[in-house]
Amino acid sequence: MRTPLTFRAIAIGLGLSGLLGIITPFSDLRIQGTWTAASHLPMGPIAVLLALVLFGRPTVYRLGHRYRLSPSEIATIYILMLVGAGVPSFGLTEYLIPTLAGASYFASVGNGWAPTFYHRIPRWMVPFDPAGPVRQHAALAFYEGLKPGQHIPWHPWVLPLILWTLFAFTLFFCYLCLATIIRRQWVDNEKLAFPLVQLPIEMLREDGVPFFGNWVMWIGFAIPMLAHSMNGMHHFVPTIPEIPLKLELNPFFTSRPWNGMGLFWIWLLFSVVGLSYLISQELSFSLWFFFFVFRLQEAALTALGNQPAYAGPYPVQVFAAQQMLGAFLVLFISMVSLARPHLRLAWQEFRRPSGADREEPTSYRLAIAGLLAGILALSAMLSAAGMSFPLALASLLLLFFIAIAITRFISESGLLFIQAPFRPSDLVAQVVGTAALGPANLTILAFVQRVFMFDLRTFLLPSLLDGFRLADSPRLNRRTLAGAMMLSVAVAACTSYITVLLIGYTYGGVNLNGWFAIGSPTGRFNELTSQIHNPHPPSAALFAWTAVGMVVMAGLYAARLRFAAFPFHPMGYAMGPSWPMIQLWFSIFVGWLGKTLILRYGGTRAYTRARPFFLGLVLGEYTAAFLWLLIDGMAGVRGFSIGLT
Repeated sequence: MRTPLTFRAIAIGLGLSGLLGIITPFSDLRIQGTWTAASHLPMGPIAVLLALVLFGRPTVYRLGHRYRLSPSEIATIYILMLVGAGVPSFGLTEYLIPTLAGASYFASVGNGWAPTFYHRIPRWMVPFDPAGPVRQHAALAFYEGLKPGQHIPWHPWVLPLILWTLFAFTLFFCYLCLATIIRRQWVDNEKLAFPLVQLPIEMLREDGVPFFGNWVMWIGFAIPMLAHSMNGMHHFVPTIPEIPLKLELNPFFTSRPWNGMGLFWIWLLFSVVGLSYLISQELSFSLWFFFFVFRLQEAALTALGNQPAYAGPYPVQVFAAQQMLGAFLVLFISMVSLARPHLRLAWQEFRRPSGADREEPTSYRLAIAGLLAGILALSAMLSAAGMSFPLALASLLLLFFIAIAITRFISESGLLFIQAPFRPSDLVAQVVGTAALGPANLTILAFVQRVFMFDLRTFLLPSLLDGFRLADSPRLNRRTLAGAMMLSVAVAACTSYITVLLIGYTYGGVNLNGWFAIGSPTGRFNELTSQIHNPHPPSAALFAWTAVGMVVMAGLYAARLRFAAFPFHPMGYAMGPSWPMIQLWFSIFVGWLGKTLILRYGGTRAYTRARPFFLGLVLGEYTAAFLWLLIDGMAGVRGFSIGLT
């Protein structure tokens, strides 16, 4: 019997999601401190969960039993915040609005945007008239702020935001359908670890007493709190010593061929150390090991005379990105092969429902039909905007291929975020060339890919699956929860739209976060202009590296099946050269080393007893980040960041 969701839990969760839609843009764009929602374990929901468990329930309990929040209600609140947290940030708003306004504000005679692609932009897609002059009022005032006596020009934004929101929620519904189809296979059949839900599960278990009453956890909690607090005080008072947590290594490798290596640094993130302790040793070992394998490949190619070439806007060299693509393909084939019995069950339920899916987030009939209808509807929307229907359909199918692979990495490895160094248009252009795509297709893709396909740091699918996995502990009703999740996403989107527009017109976009407000739109449209004026032909040579990636990935899977003690996990190779591994490899190494030593010299008993310490590292870093964000906001200090960038 599933636990029903209470009205007050849903109402509180939706209200807090709306609040995150206000706090997140102000924090990211104005304070420019630690990003509150830059990963699939966002800081905002964890901070609220901590407050509810430690302070909320005892307080309301003293007021009377009827005000007491149960563990299932707190879990509901957290899940609704979890799925809504990424929408105001990388998941939608902070890319969407600056992209639409920046297309007008940053156009100039020098960059040639207007004559190159403005006539390809539908009038209803942007808050300015593409046939008019550059820097129209809605964009100019957003970036330079309103002058005295001026009012926010809401009207130009209404139609574009309604239509973009329709597109976004059709895409989000497709993610919900995908989550429904794969949930049972990953959670019940394969029993993936889902490391990112382990901390919330421990905090909610038995009122949190075993977790918060464990002194080992508090030792782990104290370490990042002290380190980050010292650095926070150093930011205010430079004479206070700073504890260095990051060291760039490239300056130590200036001679050939080592200078051909990409970004190389040591960065200690306590939360990543803690999460790495929760995954298998072979996976954590492989993640950092293959990072070095790809760095050695970069050096070897440089020694052979090759010049480093990067995959578009990603800090990953082209040959490595192509190997990742090959690895993704083999991973996807492996997942589908392993899930064949479950997929047959889902298809049977689609054709002749028997009730075997009654506890799933939706029926399999609705999930399959909804996914197919959603893909066709999205393709039709892009076609109406000016794209060819076949290219729109191909781009969306490639997006879902990438999204499923990335979600698998997150659900199994617990990496806080994943980034694939290729977009759907990159894969299509590799086959047919950018000239064959044409200016109209490239223009619409420039908008769509920047918002929904470029940086999947907080896209919705992993959060949906994490939410459904967390719902298993209090046995929440998944169908009611699925509807509440989509409501939470809607609330977060609406409040964040208003907030970002208010911040832009109040402070001026040029004074906000440099990446979201300036770097992202200018970089994307400069790239579009280059693609139109300097098209490149198909690149058959790159398929060789894709083939290498497929062969190596297939070999790793085969060896893993044949040899029980095989030390390499295929996912380590698939993620080796990526931007997340550039940031996280050292912290993963520390977590792997700690787990290895504890198991070797203390056994499984010592591993279990040390587990709260590593969870404490995660909670301590998140708590420190949230507290210093509050301090910076109240003090008016900008630029102090803890965590991922």
